[in-house]
Amino acid sequence: MLADRDNPARTEKTDRIGLIPRILFSRVELWVVLLVLIVGSTLAVCFGAAVLEAERKKEGLGFVSRTALAVAEIPLTAKSMLHAGSRFRVWSTDRYKSQPTGWSFPSGPMTRSRGYLLLSRFDGSEYREKLELVAMPSMRTVYSWPVNGPELLQRIMHRRSLEPISWEDGYFDPVHPVLEENGDLIVKKFFAAIRVNACGKPLWTLQDVAYHHSIEPDAEGNLWLPSTPNRPSVAPVSEKFQDNRITEISPSGKLLLARSVAQILLRHGYANWLFSIPYGDPMHLNDIQPVLADGPYWKKGDLFLSLRNLSTIMLYRPSTDEIVWFKRGPWIAQHDVDILDDHRISVYDNDAQARTSGTPFIASSSQVMVYDFATGKISLPLQRAMNDNGVKTLTEGLFTQLPDGSALIQDPNEGRLLIFRADGAIAAQYINRAKDGWLYHL
Repeated sequence: MLADRDNPARTEKTDRIGLIPRILFSRVELWVVLLVLIVGSTLAVCFGAAVLEAERKKEGLGFVSRTALAVAEIPLTAKSMLHAGSRFRVWSTDRYKSQPTGWSFPSGPMTRSRGYLLLSRFDGSEYREKLELVAMPSMRTVYSWPVNGPELLQRIMHRRSLEPISWEDGYFDPVHPVLEENGDLIVKKFFAAIRVNACGKPLWTLQDVAYHHSIEPDAEGNLWLPSTPNRPSVAPVSEKFQDNRITEISPSGKLLLARSVAQILLRHGYANWLFSIPYGDPMHLNDIQPVLADGPYWKKGDLFLSLRNLSTIMLYRPSTDEIVWFKRGPWIAQHDVDILDDHRISVYDNDAQARTSGTPFIASSSQVMVYDFATGKISLPLQRAMNDNGVKTLTEGLFTQLPDGSALIQDPNEGRLLIFRADGAIAAQYINRAKDGWLYHL
């Protein structure tokens, strides 16, 4: 002790070290603890309310709400920065680890299928979107649009309250692009519809509402897209109610028609389809297929609508506001209705059954169902091929009948394309694998 008194520096250091346990183990009055708990709980409730205000896009608390939301999103922001591009990975990568990357031809070189394939994918090696024109039957990429994702995102002025995917400024995932005759593309990122030229430069942007899912041209060259406004047109409903609309735009980006599907159903007496359960997305319009020519069961200008969450395909006539026909099931959570001829349509049946609150359940595999208006019967032309190759598409999915009788299946959830021959054998397969071994989204 005498030595310590003779060494003032050591004494001061010892005093500082001893101060820490005295603070940590000092007695605290009970009223102080209760006051801290009350103040802390009050601040937590106020912080949660501010976050909720911002999440619901209300402006009651203004800057406070926006700041609180930014703080609450710090873990998501950090995860996004640490794992950039990971949200474009498919759900499972082990199923196809023995399959070759890119294009392969299990049945030998393709010879019959001719034409071009417009391939939209996320390149996990370069961590950017790719829009490629692929020549058939060699499946060689003959052109790639130099689309600049950040440049396109700068044209989108604000986020949407119904935005279904996270916002990452570095990436632009062009969903269901359409190629025009002059090489321009119409692309979307679930917010805006954008036309870019062959050099990838933007020509116009539509962002009055959130445009999503498919783009399909009609007989006049105009384009039909599902869209969802920020505020629903029906009331009283939750602000989160997704009031899907059928939307027609011109190739020059002019809005020609926008009509609420919910209002259509209400006018025709189908309120039970919308409000039988408290659900914010009762319709989930994911495809609009225009009718290009008159037939015995439809007229030019009619629209086939795919309403996923109702498991319903509807034939709607915009010219007279008439529901001509509809059928609920046997497809479940379907996508991509196509017109095959003057009396048949195809439906991509995901068979995604929401039996629990977890991941939907697929009993066997997804299927392509063909409905014949002449007989009222449904056939499964690719049943064996889909089962044998384990096509289980929980969401999304596309089917295209090729001119030579082959069938193109897009399975975005698992980052692959399949082309089946008429006999069900695989003519070609594409696996969107990156250098890191992961499969990435199509």
